[in-house]
Amino acid sequence: MAATGSVLSATSMRRCITAALALFALVIATDEILSVESAVATESSGVPGMTNPLRTADGATRAAALSSAWTTYLRSCQPCHGVIGAGDGPYATTFPKGAADLRRPSREIGADATRFARIRDGAAVLPERAWESNMPAFGDELDTAAIWGLVALLDDLGKSGSGLDSGASGADMYAARCAACHGRNGAGDGPVASELLPPPTNFVHAAYRFRSTAFGEAPLDSDIIGSTARGCGSTAMGRFLSLGTDRLEELARYLMAFSPKRFADAPITITTSSVPALSIDQLTVRGRAVYEEAKCAECHGVSGRGDGPSASSLKDDEGHRSLATNLTQRWKYKVGSSPTDIYRTLTSGFNGTSMKSYADLSDEDRWAVAHYLSRLGRVRPRAATSIQAVTVTDELPLDPSHTLWQAALRTEIPMSPQLEVAPHWGAPAIDAVAVAAAVNKDELGILLVWDDPTRNVRTEEERASSVAVALARHGAWKLTDAIAVELPQEIDPGGTLPPSLLGDERHPVRRWYWTGERQDRGESEALVQLIAGPRAVPTAGQEERPIRTAAAYAEGQWRVVMIAKRPSELTSMPVAFQAWDGGAGESGTWLSTSAWVKLSLQ
Repeated sequence: MAATGSVLSATSMRRCITAALALFALVIATDEILSVESAVATESSGVPGMTNPLRTADGATRAAALSSAWTTYLRSCQPCHGVIGAGDGPYATTFPKGAADLRRPSREIGADATRFARIRDGAAVLPERAWESNMPAFGDELDTAAIWGLVALLDDLGKSGSGLDSGASGADMYAARCAACHGRNGAGDGPVASELLPPPTNFVHAAYRFRSTAFGEAPLDSDIIGSTARGCGSTAMGRFLSLGTDRLEELARYLMAFSPKRFADAPITITTSSVPALSIDQLTVRGRAVYEEAKCAECHGVSGRGDGPSASSLKDDEGHRSLATNLTQRWKYKVGSSPTDIYRTLTSGFNGTSMKSYADLSDEDRWAVAHYLSRLGRVRPRAATSIQAVTVTDELPLDPSHTLWQAALRTEIPMSPQLEVAPHWGAPAIDAVAVAAAVNKDELGILLVWDDPTRNVRTEEERASSVAVALARHGAWKLTDAIAVELPQEIDPGGTLPPSLLGDERHPVRRWYWTGERQDRGESEALVQLIAGPRAVPTAGQEERPIRTAAAYAEGQWRVVMIAKRPSELTSMPVAFQAWDGGAGESGTWLSTSAWVKLSLQ
């Protein structure tokens, strides 16, 4: 396959990035004006007498503190706030108000003391409506020096948008922003690497996955620039667009220098043919057939949920655990989910992984699969504010496959990581739960649907000793799958809510807790638990009537129904959700969690 003009050249990429940066600058200017206008009307809520000691520290001390803070930031802050603090992390949209842009704080939180208190105490430091924020409290996990390091890092992010000096070299940029994951010498072995799935690229081996070149070939420099600028889907590789065109090019050259022989010769680029002159429906039907013929389901599953028979045994060329992408979730696509993006992925494959090139398929068949997958996938859900229950006169069905539940309107609830209790669980396996509800005069029923590539209904081992150990066996753990519906222990007429992650001592919660293990043993009632904070041990609770449950699992998806007594005199009630994928090693506080959502009962 020869190079053609259909592949972005470095010049074209430069123009694209320059245009994006111009728009980016306009957004920053607008946001800064709004932030200042909002802050003028707000008095500072800082803690008097606290100034960051790193402001007067010597250069070496400050550099060491910033390096340590960056590692902490990647573990605990990046999932929501993004790699440069822009509020664009993979879980930013799971909260009603989104994740804050840390580069441009209002005056209210700009003071050192106030930032320190916000990191230490989380949402609890807010003067009112703290439950609307999902900001964890890190005071129990981070000492004073570590918190001041984060405050200094945020100050740097606000100065330049990337926290780097304008004259930073490629080596400087790499050391400051890449080495924590990719390693000091580019071998993919940084201090955070073992806690990431997929693992960071080994630049020495240079098996770059995301390219516009043929399978097995090195990437173009524009491929590296593009991946660095836009990030890689929902992975820990975030967007570094704000580095700017020149610095992105310099960083790409530095990365290529880790493997000079690999880049000695010009790679063979792929061509992108025209879309066949068929209707979208025709392409989609053909794409489904090719998906089956090409045995895509061996890894990705019949319905595309990453639950194929080979999925649990996938490894990359370096022996790391690999995940079969859930093709029904567009946000899991690492290099775009449009038909053109998918066609390119099918043609180029991912070097160093079991995702080979399908260039041996005809152009028409690759386009057909691309259109089929594009239709199969759904966009990432944004934070929901309410779930509307349907009212019926008949008895509520317990069978998850009943026509009532099949037809009921579902609200997809985005799920976020557990970052409150160490060790943090920064990349939960379940990141969306679809919820439907129904009521009659006496009962409330809730249907919970979520994707899970393995059916786990036994607890045969203890939870892993560390995140790294858990990820190394991702998909092979023998822990039970589970899900829970959380409610405030008492409904406050004034609207005050507990912290959404398991409440606290002053505002306890109760939850209806279902596990695959109990269901498999024939136990058809959810446990009722009372909890007074994420560090508290759940105690047994009791409802006026048992919570009846039933469940079904098929093609990489759980469907669970819970039926409870309808709360009297309530027209709505707040609910939140937690979920566990036992095969991924999730148990206890290693879970995914949601914000509070209003469940309307009429």
